[in-house]
Parts: sequence; structure tokens; C-alpha cells
Amino acid sequence: MYFKRKYLNMSLDPQNYKYVGIILLTIQQASMPLMARAARYREEKEVFITTVNVFIMEIIKLIVCSTILLANYKSLFKFLERCYEIIVLDYKETAKICIPSLIYTVQNNLYYIALTNLESTTFCVAYQMKILVTAIFLKFFLSKEISQYQWIALILLIIGVTDVQLQYEPPTKSNVEQNPTLGFAAVLTMCFTSAFAGVYMEKVLKQSDVNIWMQNIRLALLGFFISAFSMWYKDFHNIQQYGFFRGFDSIVWIMTITNSAGGLLISVVIKYADNILKAYAQSTAIIGAAVGSWILFDFRPNFMFVLGTMIVIVSICLYTKNPPSPKPQKPQIIVNGIIKPTYVKIMS
Repeated sequence: MYFKRKYLNMSLDPQNYKYVGIILLTIQQASMPLMARAARYREEKEVFITTVNVFIMEIIKLIVCSTILLANYKSLFKFLERCYEIIVLDYKETAKICIPSLIYTVQNNLYYIALTNLESTTFCVAYQMKILVTAIFLKFFLSKEISQYQWIALILLIIGVTDVQLQYEPPTKSNVEQNPTLGFAAVLTMCFTSAFAGVYMEKVLKQSDVNIWMQNIRLALLGFFISAFSMWYKDFHNIQQYGFFRGFDSIVWIMTITNSAGGLLISVVIKYADNILKAYAQSTAIIGAAVGSWILFDFRPNFMFVLGTMIVIVSICLYTKNPPSPKPQKPQIIVNGIIKPTYVKIMS
């Protein structure tokens, strides 16, 4: 009985959540570009419809989050009642979610455009530019401080990504004709949308007392309707002609479920892990994607590509490990219940 209780306490230890979440997030970030590339590099009639894939991802998120909350509430009626209170009655907070929900839907579609036109490792490296855009947005919109080492890291990031971009050449053996300009444009747009959504969520929704699973239901529910409209508007003819699940084989299903779980893994990592571990996860994912591309696909990195990738990895670690120092607070005294700063007179 003692050993069983001890094992149970170890399994519920937040440290276990932290490391399991980091490991799973690293695997997810490294494998997703590889699976997406394998699923997209096919004959046109065998490629899945991206809007359908994004639509199914929202359904999976709804199912997963609803299952977790149902297990928590232990009552279907109580769960539905709580959903009605938060989503419908608190419509002002729900309306605030519309912007990031729309952004995430657009971003998921851009993800496949980028990976159709770029090699997996190149995508992973270029997408790290979101750190630069996020830092700029935080600086100007939320007045967040950036340390000197972080500015150096951002400069290194620009150098590394530029190096990778300038020497990039599409693979010679491919069933799909690549357009690197379109691919890099999609990645750059993703960097801006990701940064804006992150800053928006922090500025508008950070003070919300709604738990993370209900917040994800809000996002997924709105994303469900947005992606359904996108699917109908853009690919209704293709769905009629080729079917709803065109190209959905085991790889595509695994990729769809993995991508849906990625957002939930990030939530776990944000809650239990620190920024340094997240930075190492990003760096390891880039290396994992490079090794996977080398083994599975026609990818032979040259010296400049390896150099640019290493510069990006160094910049990620440097940026994350050197946050700005907290500002020293002025000494304060309380006079008649009012807090007033004190002033130290310097003797000459």
C-alpha cells in the first residue's frame, strides 16, 4: 500500500508534468513538419484538403477539452450549464476571443502553404523569427523591457535566419514544384500572426478567471465556425468532386491529432515549465527536424545552412536565459494609511 501511494504521488508531481510536457512538445514540434511534408508531397489528387484538415483539428480540440471538463465536473448537465454561462452569457469575453480564433485558423492554413514550399528544417529555422516579432510587439504594445543580451540575441536571430534563407534551394527530387518566395512569405506572415495573437491574449485575456480548458473550448468553438466557412468558401467544389476525406491516410490522421494536441501541450508547458526548458525544446526540435529530413527526404545541408541553424539555436538560448533585470523599487513609507516614496538626501 505504501509503495502504491508513493508511486501515485510521484506520478502527480508537477515536476513529472513539466518534463513529460517538454519531451512531448519537442517530439511534436520536430515531427509535425516532417509529417506535413510527407503528406503534402504527393500527386494532387492524393493530397488532403487543408481547410478540411483545419476543420477536423477544431473538432478534435473540442472533444479533448470537453472530455477533460466532463471528467472534472462529473455531470453532463453541470458541464453544459457552465459552458452556457461562460460562452453565451459572458458574451463580451467570448467576443474578445474572435480575433485570436480567426488568426489561429488563418495560421493553420498558412502552416501547410509554408511546408509545401519549404524544406522542413528551413521552415523550423525561419519560423523562429516569431521571437523577434513578439519581442517588438511586447516592447511597443505592452512596454515590456528587453535586456541588452536579448537585443544581441535578436540580432543573431536575424543573421541566422537570413543566412538560411539566402542559400536555400528547393530539393531536386520532388513531386511538388516549390515556390520558396511564397513559402518564406507564409512563414513571415505566421510570425506576425503568432506574435500578435500572443500579445493580444496576454493584454486582453490574461486577467480572465476562466480555466484553460474552458478557454480552449471557446477558441475551438469559434474556430469551428470560422474554419467551416473557410472550407465551404474555398474548397466546396473540391469536396464535392473528390470527397471530404480525400488523402486522409494514417499519416494524415496522426498529423492532425498531433497538431491538435500541440496547443494543449503548450498550455501544460507554460503552466509547469520555465522559459529555459522551452528554449531547449525549440532548439532540440530544430535539430530533430534536420536529422529527420536527412534520413527521410532528399535533404543535404551545406556548411552555411548548418552555421545559420546553429546561430539561431544560440540566439534562442541567449534570449531566453537573459531576461531583463527587475527595476529596483524606491523605498516607501506609510503616512496616515497613504503609501509615499522616501527620498534619501546625499551628504556633500
